[in-house]
Amino acid sequence: MTATDPPEEGPSIRFLRPFGYVETEPVVRRVDGRELFVGNASAADSTMHDRSFAFVLSVSSESHPLTTHHRPLVDGPGVDWSAFAAAVDTARELLGRDGSLLVHCRAGVSRSSTVVATALAAEERRTFQTALALVQRTRPAAVPHPALRELAAVYLAAQG
Repeated sequence: MTATDPPEEGPSIRFLRPFGYVETEPVVRRVDGRELFVGNASAADSTMHDRSFAFVLSVSSESHPLTTHHRPLVDGPGVDWSAFAAAVDTARELLGRDGSLLVHCRAGVSRSSTVVATALAAEERRTFQTALALVQRTRPAAVPHPALRELAAVYLAAQG
């Protein structure tokens, strides 16, 4: 590779944050001009902001005040395949309905970004990496845990 060659494609570390750090202010990011949003736990609390959503899919361990659909996921190697598939299936179903959709987890970094990217990839026949890039344009901190990334690959392969 020379100095004029473009950088290689592939996973990269975009941001480093202290382990366990979660922004206390609401994080609500619109994905690619759609009525689809990714966010943190504060985004699912109406007392924290003045936004409204037709549907709120919580993939964190607990539901929150605006939650309409709760599909808890573990953010790491203990993530259950059926729970992951149910979360993505729910996101896909809600994407097909009229109204805005917020998918959130605790920090708005790993679980929510993985579910949104997987749902977009499946619905639009994109690669996971291409769909994740759409999420990362508005939420640069979005970095799926490797265990979730692996389940996204399995889910998309099963879709044919």
